[in-house]
Amino acid sequence: MIAKRPTTGPSAGGMDRTLFGVFVFLLMLGMVMVYSANLPLPSANASEVFWKQMRGHPLHVAIGLCVFAVMLRVPVKTLQRLSGVLFGVGISLLLVVAVLKLVWGSALLKDGAVRAIPLGPLTLQPSELMKVFALLFAAAYATRRQDRIQELVKGLAPIGSLMVVVIGLLLYQPDLGSTIVITTTVAAVLFLGGMNLRVILLLVVLMATVFGLMVWLTPWRLGRLVSYLSPCDPTHVANTGYQLCGALIAFGHGGLFGSGLGTGIAKMGHLPLPHTDFIFAVIGEELGFVGVAGLLITFGFLIRRAIQIGRQAMSQDRLFAGLVAQGIGVWIGLQTFIHAGVNTGLLPTKGLTLPFISHGGSSMLVVCMAMGILMRIDRENRSEARGVTQDLNTKSLPEPAVGLRPRGWARRELA
Repeated sequence: MIAKRPTTGPSAGGMDRTLFGVFVFLLMLGMVMVYSANLPLPSANASEVFWKQMRGHPLHVAIGLCVFAVMLRVPVKTLQRLSGVLFGVGISLLLVVAVLKLVWGSALLKDGAVRAIPLGPLTLQPSELMKVFALLFAAAYATRRQDRIQELVKGLAPIGSLMVVVIGLLLYQPDLGSTIVITTTVAAVLFLGGMNLRVILLLVVLMATVFGLMVWLTPWRLGRLVSYLSPCDPTHVANTGYQLCGALIAFGHGGLFGSGLGTGIAKMGHLPLPHTDFIFAVIGEELGFVGVAGLLITFGFLIRRAIQIGRQAMSQDRLFAGLVAQGIGVWIGLQTFIHAGVNTGLLPTKGLTLPFISHGGSSMLVVCMAMGILMRIDRENRSEARGVTQDLNTKSLPEPAVGLRPRGWARRELA
């Protein structure tokens, strides 16, 4: 059945200008807020650090836009065909990080972890790349295994075994935040692809047990959890509660309309990592509740649009494309929720960037890559709806055989 012609944005076969405008707006807002967050660094080398950040972030955005343009031209079928190779590349890069930590751990240690591969003046963080690679692999796996997706042994076991390797390598760095985002996104894609809910719940229980044991057996993680309950208490504010207390003070100072761009005081030594893990607090202080609400509404539109694009693809029997689009929505929504939750005290402190906004080369690269993939899927949806596939080389996937569509597939399309 041919889906109805999409009405959002320009005519079918073109670009969704509204979605593209939201994407560009978030990138521009990120550049402004990173500039503001670094403006008054109170240190002897403040000028050097400031200009390093100011040169670095626009470069990251420029590279990200180049990646976006490339992904916009890559057919979704090609991504499906290469998903296994990309997943293997991701695991190989994680192994490189593990070797670097094992051999030169102390020299490469940053914020208590080794997560990046040094490449001259730049660094590459494989855990960020795995957010895209694992998503593509899970979508391809669910599409290929439709006849066995609900089975525990032949459905979950193969991809589950590979994910155990990925999780182990991520936790060795350690990078608990990326582990949570990647595993949750993969689980969501498998569920939307038809995997039995009981199997998914079993996976969730196992992962929750593992994460709980990690927190309980690691003193500094347990300290963060305890201080999260009362971050500004005198016994916590000087150590594990320092970041969260500074963030809460920033939100309180911002009030309804904010103190104004560049005028925030929390970033003046009171809020660690204001340009990355706590940039949401800087936005809350300088743009106030109104600015924060507007930003969350913008993210909400982007996530909702990703889900809609996924549903359109599924209505055209393009399961892989639909799972990828909805997976991107789940990933960006989850990471935004965790970042905002940490900054507002809703969740325990955990370092994760705010998509499109925070400073970070690898993070910027992967979210721009994801947007390129998402908008490519949308273009193919529009072309498929018109029956025009030659120019974009995007013929729809073959009609699945009777009985191969997973039970409850229609119900699992995110609304």
